[in-house]
Amino acid sequence: AMAPPGDEAPEAEAEAVAAPARRRRGAVELHPRPLLDPELPRLLEERGFPGSHARSIWEHLLEHPLCTDVAEVPALPKALLPWLSEHFTTSTASVKRRMASQDGTTKLLISLQDGVEVEAVVINHGGDGEFSSVSRPRMKPGATLCLSSQAGCRMGCKFCATGTLGLIRSLHAGEILEQLRLARTVRPDIRKIVFMGMGEPLENFDAVTSVVRLLTSEQVLFRLGGRPVTLSTVAPTPNCITRLVDAGLAGSTRLAVSLHAPTQELREQIVPSARVMPLPKLMDEIDAFGRAASKVSKRAREEGVLIEYCMLKGVNDSAECANQLGELLHPRRDMVYVNVIPFNPVFGLPYEAPSEEVVWEFVRLLGTHGVKGHARRQLANDIAAACGQLAKKEVDSVFAAQADVEDVAGAASPTAAAAAA
Repeated sequence: AMAPPGDEAPEAEAEAVAAPARRRRGAVELHPRPLLDPELPRLLEERGFPGSHARSIWEHLLEHPLCTDVAEVPALPKALLPWLSEHFTTSTASVKRRMASQDGTTKLLISLQDGVEVEAVVINHGGDGEFSSVSRPRMKPGATLCLSSQAGCRMGCKFCATGTLGLIRSLHAGEILEQLRLARTVRPDIRKIVFMGMGEPLENFDAVTSVVRLLTSEQVLFRLGGRPVTLSTVAPTPNCITRLVDAGLAGSTRLAVSLHAPTQELREQIVPSARVMPLPKLMDEIDAFGRAASKVSKRAREEGVLIEYCMLKGVNDSAECANQLGELLHPRRDMVYVNVIPFNPVFGLPYEAPSEEVVWEFVRLLGTHGVKGHARRQLANDIAAACGQLAKKEVDSVFAAQADVEDVAGAASPTAAAAAA
């Protein structure tokens, strides 16, 4: 029989709460844990309380992002409050600094409970790419949040600032979700979530997929749009994308694959992790994900799989590369869409972005193979918040104009964070 609340030994109780989080690869133990945690319903039920109390807590925290006391949540049983107060906190993360770009994008430097820092980016949008091979509707004005799944990254992509940090640790699911709560203090109109920040999401599979399941099943609670989550991966190991299909996420989540090269040889040069993921195997897994998504909904079929291609001058921007990529993707042209990303400058890296004319010609050549694509509009270079620039670097000219936002995010927190798009 389940012991009534309060009968367990304190040590055993603490272990029951902390153990699932500690088992995650590369994560540290959190104490207290964040209330915004996908495991909260299960933990409540193990204590003999309805798991539905978790939704009431989350709803209050999302509606009142500056709340610092769980006792403020309406209709919680008084018997539950001591346990919640001992083992959980309204936030384990805090915003250490905020940077605002001229284009409306905001980068948050977030400090986690153990002092580790990550970055999250609130992307202001409302326009299309610079050049597209097909007619595309303009995006509605609003904001997208770029989340981090790890502090640092061990993939070592040659053009990415985050890769220069190495992997510090993986984030807990609650730390990932707290990035949304903190970002909502800056932009309440966040409607989309992209896992394109610091870290490789599929190296933190359990935490990331638990967050994705919660966000996609509770879109109203989190005030998100339809099919709101895009998960970006370099595909670090064989069958990692297949695991997403097996987990039933193909229909609710859009997949973005960081390809960046049309051949195995070139991809290994700029994406070292490609050595363990042969290109034919990667294409097979993309096809499997696309087929699974197509069976779920018309929207999933139309959106397809996003192919990300960071364009480096003199490396992967030639007409030959464009034609090779077109030939590679032609058999799956109805289920993929290429997002061409001109390289964003990173101090110390020996790359440059190609000219606009080269980018446009690359996209045009893809179109001759029946492959849809567009060139991404460059955002937030002035605050080092664009794709591939997240490395916790300070931009003095920007910081000088920024207000410290600790009072905005709430002094009671320590951290969570993310990235760029």
